[in-house]
Amino acid sequence: MIDLEPVTSGETARVDRSAVTGLISSIAATTMLVAALTSAYIVRRGLGSDWKPLHLPFEIPGGVPLLLFSSLALEIGRRAHKARRKPAFVRAWFGGVLLGTAFVLAQVYGWKQIGATGFGIVTSPAAAFLFVITGSFIALVIGALAALVWSGLRIGRGTPETDHTGLAITASYWHYLVCLWIYLVVLFHIRS
Repeated sequence: MIDLEPVTSGETARVDRSAVTGLISSIAATTMLVAALTSAYIVRRGLGSDWKPLHLPFEIPGGVPLLLFSSLALEIGRRAHKARRKPAFVRAWFGGVLLGTAFVLAQVYGWKQIGATGFGIVTSPAAAFLFVITGSFIALVIGALAALVWSGLRIGRGTPETDHTGLAITASYWHYLVCLWIYLVVLFHIRS
């Protein structure tokens, strides 16, 4: 749930609903992209005899704990900001960003491991779909990481309400991406 309550008590804060609309639009667009890629993946898998299941390296599903801990750190950071504990906010928020960055690096390493087994975009439709789907997801994650860094660095430049709204919106999108990655990992395990 998006916590957009005013940070300071006694003030009437007007929540920027355009931020919530932007978040909902981003989630809808991302969901449609992943739904289209998932549909193509499932249909293509059933079309030919050239589909050879991939053995996923540990780094692909192993990214789930990194994302879960990163999501937890962001939530701790967001709450620390709301409680006006800036040092705790900085540690937790940017710790979450570092865990997200570790996730991206782990996925790239996983891709290299798949390539080293002889499965590539040209040689294996299964590998091609894995690279396209996870590559698209990594692009979303990199964009979200940039937004997390931006919102974290902007703290103190606006009102407490706008700062908190920015943190809540970016953290909410990150939490959504974590759930989406869990879905993709389950999809790859069921369909591999």
